[in-house]
Amino acid sequence: MTDAGGNRTVPVLHEWLLTAERVAVHLPTRTAVAADLHLGYAEARRRRGEAVPSESISELLDPIRRVRERHAVQNLIIAGDLLEDSDCHHALTAFLDWLDRSELDRIAVVPGNHDLGLELSAAAQSRLSLRPEGVTLGAWRIVHGEGALPDGPVVHGHDHPCLRWSPKSRAIRPRFARSRIAPWAIDAPCYLSGPQRLILPAFSRDAAGVNILSVRRWRALRCQVVADDRVLDLGEVAAIGR
Repeated sequence: MTDAGGNRTVPVLHEWLLTAERVAVHLPTRTAVAADLHLGYAEARRRRGEAVPSESISELLDPIRRVRERHAVQNLIIAGDLLEDSDCHHALTAFLDWLDRSELDRIAVVPGNHDLGLELSAAAQSRLSLRPEGVTLGAWRIVHGEGALPDGPVVHGHDHPCLRWSPKSRAIRPRFARSRIAPWAIDAPCYLSGPQRLILPAFSRDAAGVNILSVRRWRALRCQVVADDRVLDLGEVAAIGR
C-alpha cells in the first residue's frame, strides 16, 4: 500500500497504518499514535554537564506533521514518555507552542515512566489532556506499556523494538579491512504486531533499541521494519531468527 506521497506503508488488522515516520495511524478515527518521544533528551544531558547540540522541537516533530498532512490525521495520542524527564521544562513549553501550530483537534498524552512527576499549568491543561488510565480507540486501548497490560487489543510503546542483525558465518561474510560487520548488517526500528497487540517503535532517534531477536516472548509476533521511507513486513520474529 502507498500513501499520497508514494511512500510504502503496511496496513495491520484493517485499522492501523504503520508509517516510516514511526507513527501508527488509526484509520477509522484519523488518529496518529506515537510513543517514546523523549523530548528534551539533549536538555537533560546538558543538565548533567555534557556538551551536546540540540534540535528544535519543530525539527524533531516534523515526521508527525508529515503524517498529519499525508493521511488527513485529526488527532494525536502520545503513548508515553513524551519527555526525557519531568525537569525538561523548555522542551515542554516548546511542545505546547508546537501544538498551537499543529492544526490537530485532539491531543492526549498517556504518561510513561519518564514522565513521572510531570505537572501541567491550568493553561497547559486546556491544550493537552493527560490520560494515565490510557485512551480507547475503537476496540483498542492505548497505554505506555511499562506495567501489566489491560485485557483485549492493546497498542503500546516503552519497549523500543528494533531489528539488529549481521551475518555471523565467515562463509557468507565478505572480507574487508578492519571490520567485523558485513555491509548489509541491519539496525533499524520496527513495529511488532499480533492479533490483539501492536508495539510501537520509539519515535525518538536517540532512544536505544531492544533487539527483537533476543526477546523470546516476541517470537510469535510479526515484525514490520522501518527501512528508509518504507515499512517492510518481514513475517514472524521466530522465522527471522532462523
